[in-house]
Amino acid sequence: MFKQYFWLLQSHPRFLLFGFLATFFSSFGQTFLLGLFTDAFRSANNLSHGEYGAIYAGATFFGGLLLMRIGKQLDTVSLAHFTTFTFIGIALSALLITWPIHLLTLFLGLAGLRLFGQGFMGHIAMTSMGRYFTEQRGKAVAFAGMGFPLGELVLPLLIVSLLAVTGWQQTWWLFALLLICGLPLMLWLQAHKPKEIAAPVVDHSEEALQIGLRQRDLLRQRRFWVVLPALLGLPFVVTALLLNQLWLAGQQSWSVAATAGAIMLFSLSRVTVSVFAGDWIDRLGSRRFIGLNIVPVILGTLLLAANFGVWSWWAFLGLAGVSAGINSALSGTLWAELYGTRYLATVRALVHAMMVFATALAPFLMGTLIDSGWSPTAIMLMFSSILIVAWLNARRLVD
Repeated sequence: MFKQYFWLLQSHPRFLLFGFLATFFSSFGQTFLLGLFTDAFRSANNLSHGEYGAIYAGATFFGGLLLMRIGKQLDTVSLAHFTTFTFIGIALSALLITWPIHLLTLFLGLAGLRLFGQGFMGHIAMTSMGRYFTEQRGKAVAFAGMGFPLGELVLPLLIVSLLAVTGWQQTWWLFALLLICGLPLMLWLQAHKPKEIAAPVVDHSEEALQIGLRQRDLLRQRRFWVVLPALLGLPFVVTALLLNQLWLAGQQSWSVAATAGAIMLFSLSRVTVSVFAGDWIDRLGSRRFIGLNIVPVILGTLLLAANFGVWSWWAFLGLAGVSAGINSALSGTLWAELYGTRYLATVRALVHAMMVFATALAPFLMGTLIDSGWSPTAIMLMFSSILIVAWLNARRLVD
């Protein structure tokens, strides 16, 4: 297995690095990073947990709508142009969010970070890996997906260090500068696509053509709704909890340092499992892992509900990382396996938009529950129930 990874890296190092860096740069729109600035954003705009959760949810939902409409353009627009558009957009959003003159600027800044970061960066990485690799698609997707845990491992520690010597606004200015400086490198890397399949593989099947023409046809398919909840359950729950991790720490009397440090275990388990999952999927196919991918996070949520101390938070994030590792491999392979690659960007844009909608609902729901006086245990049990229903639904595809 590791020899095959080594061969893949030797054959296409630059294009694989492009996918890896795209997922790393997606961190600037991910909840694990934005959650570290929740108190700063709330304080600067005088917002309660519920009010900020509503704005965050609305911004994420708005970004998801744009993702669904614009993301499919990657089927027709060059990868270089789409990458340029994405990097400029996220850099401008990083600057906008530091200008707290009105709630509208907060909303637009968050919407931009969620759209260009969480949305387009991951969309670029997974669509390009799924499109330009065939037999080694699972491994290529798994390697590109390692940028996600690297961001989770490195950036929280960097942010804590930066905030100790400068303000939160200056920190975002540095992020914007990093993104602008990274664009030329990304454009150079994306130019080195695998030569043997430098154009999208054409799938002339009637089903794939219909999907390419109308995304709503995909929404009418039973198997789409069997698969989707199992893929969205993890980001839904993890988004809600990471955005409110400081509240959870306060409720459970955990230290902030111990709570924030647990993201490292999430990252390590995620990257370790993704390496093996990529090889398993290449050999066994994606369908076998639908449903199985959320079993670890279900166990983690139940442990968190039991509240055995701060270690239960670490256990939850470690198990969630296992699910995330499988999800990372699935996200770039499953849809190509089910629907072909000609309209892969169109299909993935819709799926990714659905994921964004789920992560928009999560902070709004949890913020509302917090303001309504729900206990952490009650919230965890509700999340566990949602995940179990998604798992039972997904078993229909495998069985």
